[in-house]
Amino acid sequence: MDGWLFIKLIHALRQVSLSISSQDILDAQTCLIRYPSLPRKQLLKSLLVHRPQDVGIFETVWRIVVESNESYETEHPLDITSNKDSDENQNSQGFGGQGVGRGSGGISLTAIGDIQDLSRISKLVPFSRLEELIGKGIEFEEVVKSALAEIDYYTWVNSFDLAYQRGTLSEDEWYTHQNTRSSILREIREQVLMTQVGFDNSWEPLVRQHWMFKSLSSLSEEEKELVRSSIRKWARKLALRPGSRWKSYNKGTIDIASIVQKSVQWDGLFLRLCYRHKMPRAPELVVLCDVSNSMASFVEFLIHLVTCLRARFRKIRVYFFIDAVWDVTEFVWDDDISGVKQEIKSWGHKVSSGFSDYGAVFKELAKTKFSDVSSRAILMILGDGKNNYRPPQSEYFAEISEKVGKLFWLNPLEVKEWFETDNVMKDYKSYCSKVYRCRTASDLQRIVKDVF
Repeated sequence: MDGWLFIKLIHALRQVSLSISSQDILDAQTCLIRYPSLPRKQLLKSLLVHRPQDVGIFETVWRIVVESNESYETEHPLDITSNKDSDENQNSQGFGGQGVGRGSGGISLTAIGDIQDLSRISKLVPFSRLEELIGKGIEFEEVVKSALAEIDYYTWVNSFDLAYQRGTLSEDEWYTHQNTRSSILREIREQVLMTQVGFDNSWEPLVRQHWMFKSLSSLSEEEKELVRSSIRKWARKLALRPGSRWKSYNKGTIDIASIVQKSVQWDGLFLRLCYRHKMPRAPELVVLCDVSNSMASFVEFLIHLVTCLRARFRKIRVYFFIDAVWDVTEFVWDDDISGVKQEIKSWGHKVSSGFSDYGAVFKELAKTKFSDVSSRAILMILGDGKNNYRPPQSEYFAEISEKVGKLFWLNPLEVKEWFETDNVMKDYKSYCSKVYRCRTASDLQRIVKDVF
């Protein structure tokens, strides 16, 4: 591999958050020289990718940095404007069945049916059309949806779904179609990413699609499991740090130091055993979560974090709220948080109007829930601060802040949104020990390090 190309590849991989050490680079250079007959892509992937979840990012970077040395047309020699395809597109009904032509050179899936040659996928949407969509400044997912609509993807999917339901597709044909569907979706997303990287002349679009930096509310099920797995790993690391202290007790571990100290008072005579056991340093954790519709996906990860860290606290209380408060502490002791999800759905309808009212919630907490909270307790609030133009009643929030040791607020909105007209963060921020953005797994990792 050309040295300059190798440097660009390493730089790009580091830019998109892959951890590559100097030793990894040395090993890669050595192997490229020593084993020239081995495929360079497989060799570098095995040496530079340390986590299975980073394989997709590596593949995309490889295509952009290495394969883009050749022109797009040379790399994908399929002539998509052949007479056959042109005739098919002209005779087809087009997008939405309205007889409207695309005018951008793309291929309609409803016209060509199932794709047997998967190499054709990369030419489904013309590069110029992707640039046009990205130039409008719309979000990544919206660009992907627009690109899929351009090729009649949704109509094509529905036609196969109906055919399978009617029994006109065999099981083998159905599974083949499912694989093709996944390949098309994956290829279109990758094409959009590649175009965005080139359009912005930056790796930032690719970084934003890494599961650590995507919004927790837009993660796939696979990515959610990666975040949950990471939370468990962070919790295990915290378990190795001093999070407890020894206290004298009437049973437990024998306390040699105390026995020796006592025996000195009785001229070295051994009269009675002394015991001790570990006590968590932090006395109490109180978690307060806004579970309105916009917050539900963020609550799931915070509750999972609390569940993993429960051994570090003597007592944990968990409250959910919308415009009223309910105690869900008994539901957060299992690793399976399906009970928490059900609690949000059921009690949210019973005790709430569905519209957040932070002022009413803090008034209720100050008057009825916080009378016996430890003065050293940590209060953690998860909420976006949107209050539906209701009074913030910040005097009750100030009262709560005085009762607890530390108060941390986690907000999934961007910082600039905290100061909008309908947001009460500007009223509460001064009473908080610290306010964090809690939008991505990366944000959550920083909170774990700072708070716990």
